[in-house]
Amino acid sequence: MILHDSITVQRAPLVSGSYGNSSRNWASPTTADYLVHWSAKSVSEVVGDVARTVTRIMIMGNPDLDIEATDRVVFEGDTYECDGDIMNSYRRGQLRHVRAFLRRIATTVS
Repeated sequence: MILHDSITVQRAPLVSGSYGNSSRNWASPTTADYLVHWSAKSVSEVVGDVARTVTRIMIMGNPDLDIEATDRVVFEGDTYECDGDIMNSYRRGQLRHVRAFLRRIATTVS
């Protein structure tokens, strides 16, 4: 697999709220850089009160790609959220690669 696209994975720490609930603090996320294979899967526009563009991406990386379903990914200045669970692909019992679907929703102002 050819990995030539550089991404930054952002992971926000969990903080306790005033009622004992945990939430992510995106003001100070930790970051890590990885090389992945980046593949655009679909783009769709939703027209209603506000026009939106939804972009879905699939990334594939080596087993060292440390990404969780609650992480964000930055690629070429745009921030994406993980869309669903992270998929680990095994072959003969060994982790071969990691796959994740990402989503970016942009509001189009006319």
